[in-house]
Amino acid sequence: MHTRYIFLFLFTFFSLVCNAGTHLDNHVVGGKNNGKLSYPGVYQGYTTPEYKGFKYHSLYLTMRDSTLIATDVYLPKKLEEGKQVPTILYLTRYLRSLRIKFPLNLFKSPILVVVPEAEIEFFTSHGYACIIADVRGSGASTGVRKMEFSPEEIADGKEIVDWIINQPWSNGKVGSTGVSYVGTTAEMLLANQHPAVKACIPRSNIFDLYNYVMMPGGIRQTPFIDAWGKTTQNLDHNNFSIFGKMAKHLLFGANPVQGDRGKKIYKSALAQHRNNFDITEGIKHVVFRDDTLPKLGLSSEAFSVHSFRKQIENSGTPIYRIGGWYDGALQKSLFDGMANTKNTVKVLVGPWDHGPQNNVSPFAATKVVNFPVKLEMLRFFDFYLKDIDNGIDKEPKLYYYTIGEETWKASNEWPIAKQEHTLFYLNIDSTLTPNIKKNGIVNYAVNYSASSGNTSRWNSITQLFMNGPTNYSNRMEEDKKLISFTTSPLQNIAEITGSPFLDIYWSADASDANVFAYLEDVSPDGTVTYITEGMFRPMHRKISENKLYETSTPFHSYLKEDAIPYQTNEMVRLQFEMLPTSYQLNKGHSIRVSFAGADAGHFDITTPRPKCFNFGCGTLYPSAISLPLSIK
Repeated sequence: MHTRYIFLFLFTFFSLVCNAGTHLDNHVVGGKNNGKLSYPGVYQGYTTPEYKGFKYHSLYLTMRDSTLIATDVYLPKKLEEGKQVPTILYLTRYLRSLRIKFPLNLFKSPILVVVPEAEIEFFTSHGYACIIADVRGSGASTGVRKMEFSPEEIADGKEIVDWIINQPWSNGKVGSTGVSYVGTTAEMLLANQHPAVKACIPRSNIFDLYNYVMMPGGIRQTPFIDAWGKTTQNLDHNNFSIFGKMAKHLLFGANPVQGDRGKKIYKSALAQHRNNFDITEGIKHVVFRDDTLPKLGLSSEAFSVHSFRKQIENSGTPIYRIGGWYDGALQKSLFDGMANTKNTVKVLVGPWDHGPQNNVSPFAATKVVNFPVKLEMLRFFDFYLKDIDNGIDKEPKLYYYTIGEETWKASNEWPIAKQEHTLFYLNIDSTLTPNIKKNGIVNYAVNYSASSGNTSRWNSITQLFMNGPTNYSNRMEEDKKLISFTTSPLQNIAEITGSPFLDIYWSADASDANVFAYLEDVSPDGTVTYITEGMFRPMHRKISENKLYETSTPFHSYLKEDAIPYQTNEMVRLQFEMLPTSYQLNKGHSIRVSFAGADAGHFDITTPRPKCFNFGCGTLYPSAISLPLSIK
């Protein structure tokens, strides 16, 4: 991590800041009466901040097996005696809070970690209690972690909710939220089907652990896995030196629970955490979805949200999914979660990366996330936890941002019907056309320095993997390392909204390979702007008749039994989706699809390395890309 980010990291750590900002002004719906306004990004007249500041205390909650869960409680300051308020619950694996060393602790202690203090301030000011708990085997909680999102961890959530609703300040209603891992625990909580959990807002969460994080397209993300593993292992050991010398000198470590005399429980908990299961080492042995992790004896399916989707759906708890178009592969969680859980009632997709932390639109004037995410969450929680009829239930289900047009739009469906899939064929003259041209083969000498960049979407999904704000610069030079196919200049404005789909005929001069594809916008001056991407390992090319869960595109199971080993120089048909997007290209611009054999710094490379890819073209090998396109 660069020095300039150390100070930021010390005081935000894994917190993913959701800043308030400008409101939606393009699509006005929802409630509007007596001066009240309620629609995405705007919420006026229904509620005002009632409290200033919060009061804090911590305690241990004893679970059914005597595991002690370290819990921070934040209540509105000067909450009236006898008044009851709803609760927002966060379950974290990344430390609920930190304790800083003397003398700084005289001025500020504890330091919030995974949940920004601004978020706690915001919700407590509006009359909510906030609870942040270290999941078992992490932070100051006791126990040993045998796996991530374990059945024991999920069941703990039920007991924590039981405790909450029995507090004198509780109105008996609980909402869950969080970002990334914490967003995933927020949704996993619903598997308990606790009647008091009335609302859930998972942000940047993980619906399919194998295909969205570990191995998108069947290709392992070892650099990310290493960064995440290094982070969690050091947190488990209460070691902060990896975050810089200053962190080591300033931080005492995970925040002990108040009343723990001599920190006996705290010290015992830290000793127990040294026996936590190292999931990252196990992931390095995984190739197929159903591969078991050594020492665990279970596959990643055992702790993936989609495996619990029926329990989550049967909870009946309304879900509002929030994420961004540039959030690793996690925007797929939004749409697959929407398609597979009937209780997903709202989805918000912005021009954001993980968190969101940054506005990634190349056309934005600032990287600042200027959509008021906290205010939007308040609208949802107010409706379901405070019974404030603000009209959010009458709005379209999906709100999404179209990059380039820089406009918010609404829909009740995904895929969006007006976006007709249009085929563009790859040609031997490097063009991309609606009609098939003559037969032939195009060769590509694989360049293993090809990369999506060190500030890409993949870097944003963990702080220690970031090298600055998520950003894609002009890809003109990078495309020289790739093989590209480009349309003629567009005669009209075109919008691509949905999941582009590749159907190509391909071969390589080795027995294994990885294929990366980039969809790009080429301006008249030659500037190349990144739109989205897809990646695929050819051994997984079988289209599965029995989907594990509903998707809008043909499904690859990534199961061992469905694998088709690749034979060197065999021309095979590869069909795979690109990550969903919403992007507008201007008149005079061209659409380009570029292919690579590597994404250096992000994904593993197969051995032996192919030296050459071949792409079939024409009626014999009608390689094409299908774009969800509308012409304006």
